[in-house]
Amino acid sequence: MEGKKNIVVRYATKFLYIIFAVGVAGHLLPDTRELMLLLTPFTLVLTIGVVFYSLLLESNRKLIYWLAATYLFTLTVEIAGVKTGQIFGQYSYGRTLGSKLFDVPLIIGLNWVFVILGGIIISKEITSDKNLIAVVTGLIAVVFDLFLEPVAMKLDYWNWLDGEIPFQNYAAWFVIAFIVTWLFSRFNLHIKTDLPKIYLLVQFVFFISLFLFL
Repeated sequence: MEGKKNIVVRYATKFLYIIFAVGVAGHLLPDTRELMLLLTPFTLVLTIGVVFYSLLLESNRKLIYWLAATYLFTLTVEIAGVKTGQIFGQYSYGRTLGSKLFDVPLIIGLNWVFVILGGIIISKEITSDKNLIAVVTGLIAVVFDLFLEPVAMKLDYWNWLDGEIPFQNYAAWFVIAFIVTWLFSRFNLHIKTDLPKIYLLVQFVFFISLFLFL
């Protein structure tokens, strides 16, 4: 089984590098940008599915519960945020991210889960203190969002009222990431694969590249 895990991680890592490299090139070229936007929800499902499969190989039932709970929590927060404007600020989702539930793309909760999980792995490499892990993961999430937001508006992921990104959005990102990371540590969860970290890093490079050159 350990050999199978290593093979999955090795090939999945190469797959993530290729997919996101193609994504950067495709978004930067005007002739292929519309196709990239059309493929965005399918690409996210595919790449997240690869990472999720690597976690299933660890046969960690508590981790699966945490993943499911985090997905439902973040999706619910997003729905409340869109409907009330009180959590992140006044914003609405565009068409790019695909099928929606109560005006929120279903894929958005999955991306929250694996961005945070990648942040947790990085944070654990920095400190072993459970509270600090939650703080560092929250900060990683905020830095990630700093580059994500301007690109998201250009690609019609979502749009802010008057085009202004409020400070409370970043505060909300920190709090949400802190809460679910604290629960991760509270239940003494551990993962062996680095794929969530790789997923976060390739997404980070993707959005930095588009932030700089789009």
